[in-house]
Amino acid sequence: MKELFRPVPAKGRENNAAARGAQTSPWFEDMRRALAAREGSAAEAIAATLAREPDNAEAHALAGELRLAEGAPAAALACLARALELRPDFAPVHNAMGEALRALARHEEALASFRRAAELAHDLMAEHLNMGRSCEDLGRDEEAADCYALALAFDGGAVEAGLGLGRTLRKQGRLAESVAQLKQTLEHAPRCAPACLELGRSLNRAGDTAGAIAAYERALELSPDYAEACANLGLIHLLQLGDAVRSEALFRRAAEISPDLVEVQANLGLAIQEQGRFEEALAHYEVQIARRPDFVELRWNRGIANLALGRFAAGWDDYELRKVRPDAGGVHQKFTLPDWDGSALRGRSILVYGEQGLGDEIMFASCLPDAIAQAGSCVVECDTRLEALYRRSFPRARIEARGRARERDWRTLCPELDFQSAVGSLPRYLRRSEADFPQHAGYLVADPGATARWRERLDALGALPKVGVAWRGGKLRTRGSLRSLALEQAAPLLDYGQATFVVLQRGLSENERAVLQTRSTVWVPDYPEPVDDLAALVCALDLVVSVDNTLVHLTGALGRPVWVLVSGNPEWRYRRRSERMPWYPSARLLRQTRPGDWQGVISEACRRLQERGRPE
Repeated sequence: MKELFRPVPAKGRENNAAARGAQTSPWFEDMRRALAAREGSAAEAIAATLAREPDNAEAHALAGELRLAEGAPAAALACLARALELRPDFAPVHNAMGEALRALARHEEALASFRRAAELAHDLMAEHLNMGRSCEDLGRDEEAADCYALALAFDGGAVEAGLGLGRTLRKQGRLAESVAQLKQTLEHAPRCAPACLELGRSLNRAGDTAGAIAAYERALELSPDYAEACANLGLIHLLQLGDAVRSEALFRRAAEISPDLVEVQANLGLAIQEQGRFEEALAHYEVQIARRPDFVELRWNRGIANLALGRFAAGWDDYELRKVRPDAGGVHQKFTLPDWDGSALRGRSILVYGEQGLGDEIMFASCLPDAIAQAGSCVVECDTRLEALYRRSFPRARIEARGRARERDWRTLCPELDFQSAVGSLPRYLRRSEADFPQHAGYLVADPGATARWRERLDALGALPKVGVAWRGGKLRTRGSLRSLALEQAAPLLDYGQATFVVLQRGLSENERAVLQTRSTVWVPDYPEPVDDLAALVCALDLVVSVDNTLVHLTGALGRPVWVLVSGNPEWRYRRRSERMPWYPSARLLRQTRPGDWQGVISEACRRLQERGRPE
């Protein structure tokens, strides 16, 4: 066997520890290059050297790197540990040790190894890059960003460091900096498809949908079989553009490229579901769940499909999986009492805590009267904005506004409590079928005095019916672009001359205010920020017309008439075809007949106003 280089004998090497930290022989560097090139002779050369020189630290280090390349990190650790016994301050070995520990998910130990390598050879980019990766593994994104930035200081063209910095800046919400960094990375590596992918993610988070699409499409130009780019582009078409047909094609392509990407399979089911092919979507979920029963998102999607179809008994069980989804934020882990299992509550006490968004909390509160009536006592921890409204509406319960960190120890504060339940878990036992939904006239009670004051102000506007209006709802992650109208799209409704429209839209732009002020039958009050005051205003109106947002839930919970302008692909709670929703008997749903067709919905609202004369 021909050796690439004869190693330098151990006894002849530099003995100064500081100098030895990063010092390597030409043989070591050549062997590393041979390993990277997967030359078969490299492994033979390493083995021969170890047989001849069993105390050669470089050879043990290379054996460890070889085991790493073979996907055997545990075996690599043994080799690397021997190398460190022989040469404790050998920086490349500490770095390789970190890589092996990271492969074994021993992230704290990996970080310590990378840090030691950086101490011994502080001017090497790779050590700082790996420290960044380990910090990111541990969720320390700010620290990770610092490591990536330092790696770039040593090598401004280090693509992986640029990607890591752009990614961790995005995780911190520093979107403009993330976009700038990723664009800079692309200047160094214009054909780097992963950089295009990360740029697309950051642009999308920043609200630049068109820019994100261009970045994903560029990634696919550079790498046509880039499944992640296909999948991310599919999500934009599904969640932001409402094009389920195009998204289905993209998800199918991603699944062909990488059949084991279970997230893609979950999203493919959603794309099928969004086109109204529910049975096909459910069958798809069942096949995928059989393959990956541990993947939460598949069962979560199945639950949402069943709820949209009104199959509540099946849907609620899967809906419990929201507690372990990534966006749950650890909320449920802060409550440590036994979860209520639907057993009799007579003579027993229960804590019900709010979760999810404000609209969800209001909607699920329709179950509170049942729980309060059944239990011996009930404590409700709610969003601070709902405290006053809940105290008036549920006088038999103890109402507590939650703190920002949910810092209460309910076991200590109320040792008599027997159970707990997230408010979104109550329907699992109280709304198993559509017959279980009560025909209520409102379960929230507005302040009578505040309502009277609002009514007096509205009466001063004239005798025409007073109709509250809102045309925007949601955010990027909650499909706000699909749920919302532009003001000009709502103009035919506001031009209907037989009503006075009261603007209940939050966050009006200056342009919107200017446009609204030109209409004599539109009143723009100061938005009532306290939810309790908004509830009083709603109760003083004759009707509310709104897109899917919190205002709909508040109006329905108060028992006041509300017409909901529903997109072609609405959330599960708005069902698929019915004009009614079981949560709110006073609500009527005006649906798009085609995705994106708000003109037809607005025309239907105008027609109904004309038919009714004076609304209810």
